[in-house]
Amino acid sequence: MNPRWIITFVLILIAGILIMDNLHEAQLMRRVSISEGKAFLKMAYNDYLGHGYVTNYGNSNYQIWLMTNEFVTIGATQYQCFLEVRLDKIYGAGALAMTTNQTFIWLDSKRPPKIIDRNYSPTFFPPGF
Repeated sequence: MNPRWIITFVLILIAGILIMDNLHEAQLMRRVSISEGKAFLKMAYNDYLGHGYVTNYGNSNYQIWLMTNEFVTIGATQYQCFLEVRLDKIYGAGALAMTTNQTFIWLDSKRPPKIIDRNYSPTFFPPGF
């Protein structure tokens, strides 16, 4: 067998492994971002119920605010968003919103909104949640 073919094959294999690793890492980052966003929204919701206001705790990695005038339609159901969080890790991709009954909705900056339930898993190939 020609050594050039072996070297080419090995280089293509290494490149493929690196690309797959980067895609998997990006998927994990999106999954962690959603989990963090849910946790921040739940804390903010509890703060609102207990104190009547939302606290950002001085962390610059996320920003939470009330958004009671935002309505989102998914399928035939209309949801009223209550809180929204934007995370620096996923800046520009969208935001995560929560309704008063703790339904989480991903508000994508380029695609229709989607429900984020317990079984949610981000797509393997970016962009998109």
